[in-house]
Amino acid sequence: MKKYEHLIIPDIQWVDSLPDHEGSVGGKGFPVLMNGDLVPEANAWVCPTMFQITKRQSDIVASGKAPKANMHIHEADEMYLILGDKGAVTYRITLGNDIYLLDSPCCVYIPAQLPHAIEPVKYTEGCYGGSCQIYLNRDYITKPVPENPLQMEHTEQLIVRDIQWVKNLPDHEGSVGDKGFPILMNGDLVPQANAWLCPTMFLATKRQVEIVEKNTGPKANPHIHDDDEMYLILGDKDKVEFEIGLGEDLYRLTSPCCVYIPAGVPHSIRATKFTEGCYGGSCQIYLNRDYVTKPVPEK
Repeated sequence: MKKYEHLIIPDIQWVDSLPDHEGSVGGKGFPVLMNGDLVPEANAWVCPTMFQITKRQSDIVASGKAPKANMHIHEADEMYLILGDKGAVTYRITLGNDIYLLDSPCCVYIPAQLPHAIEPVKYTEGCYGGSCQIYLNRDYITKPVPENPLQMEHTEQLIVRDIQWVKNLPDHEGSVGDKGFPILMNGDLVPQANAWLCPTMFLATKRQVEIVEKNTGPKANPHIHDDDEMYLILGDKDKVEFEIGLGEDLYRLTSPCCVYIPAGVPHSIRATKFTEGCYGGSCQIYLNRDYVTKPVPEK
């Protein structure tokens, strides 16, 4: 076994139920891709309810019978990523006393103790998308809303409604679609956020597939961080493939997959396969408000 292999979850793990959640995803329960039981070092819990949407799934959402999370609170912060092609999915998210209808791509940051709920209201048949719930602690624990819950004015400030593009990232090469790198959450966009998020995910064209095959696409060279990080490799099964370096070892990983990277572990990432006509990619999550890299120290 390679030194860092235990940091990799190579496929969805299904649980029968989640506290304060109703329903089931595809009759299988709820998908979990990272938690502290799967990876002891992990200080994050990930539930990606994302898939290629069928007519049946679209109809279930339209009828109001899809899985949902009722009002609850947490003692740690949480994020909801609303991912997919632009406008492909819509969710109703409640934050305190405020209700929002949010379209993909979008991200909501939920500070500890703030009452919240989430429910899908539109899934577009034939598109890939959904929500990815990220709880910033090793185990997912909910509590009922107290009689005197946290009150927060201007909950709109917790929402990033679309991709924000930056020209470059430290220790990264290339560009995503000639636009730079996509950012969906950081401490400048949401002051309360203790997470930074870069979802390089899209519907792959023939040109993009060829760029990946020629190894001329964007990539991250070896570097380290002072904080933990995760890479979510998302998409239909085996439709995208990435090569990730952890220390001196290289891993070939296919969707869906998650890699947890503790602070100080040298790492790199590059795409090695995209499938034309399929949606997918990587979602880079740094567990601090700002993305800061350092060179790999000499031995």
